[in-house]
Amino acid sequence: MEGFKPGEECAKCGGRCCKERGCSLSPEDMLRVLTAENADMNLADVDEKSAFRKGLLTLLQEGKLYAVDCISQNGHPFYYLRMRHKCYTFIGVEAMGECIALTPSGCSLSEEERPKGGRFLKSSPDGHCMQHYMKEDMLADWEPYQSIFSGIWEEFYTKFEADGTFDACDEAYFAWMKEVNTQNQS
Repeated sequence: MEGFKPGEECAKCGGRCCKERGCSLSPEDMLRVLTAENADMNLADVDEKSAFRKGLLTLLQEGKLYAVDCISQNGHPFYYLRMRHKCYTFIGVEAMGECIALTPSGCSLSEEERPKGGRFLKSSPDGHCMQHYMKEDMLADWEPYQSIFSGIWEEFYTKFEADGTFDACDEAYFAWMKEVNTQNQS
């Protein structure tokens, strides 16, 4: 495995990093998952945009593990994939939220399935974990996918904002957090 194995610190803190946000995927993570889900399709060629977009949308909508998110780069949106946040949809408008893969016993993904952002997060006994999949790496990695991601973002962001999906996700998340806090106080 390339990266770092989760340390004992992760179990002790209950996955504090995972409770703040879902980790970033790399294109290799995405292609591995897409190829496994669509074994009959050649997804290695980004120029096959129609087939690639269709496979990606299926993964996002039906897989329910991943989200397209956006960061600002030189005043322009830059898109990438990350783990979806609990109660949210596949368009990641919230930078904060608990990772969908976090369970009471840790990450539900095997070490091989963990995204690069998770594999390259080095735990620390003092709780100051260090991310080694840096923004610069993500920018270089995800550059070839910007036209596909921006098309998906533009189509669904507008739809979800208009139909109340984002508001419903927020309400579901706050209700879920209230339930978890109530259980923790019991």
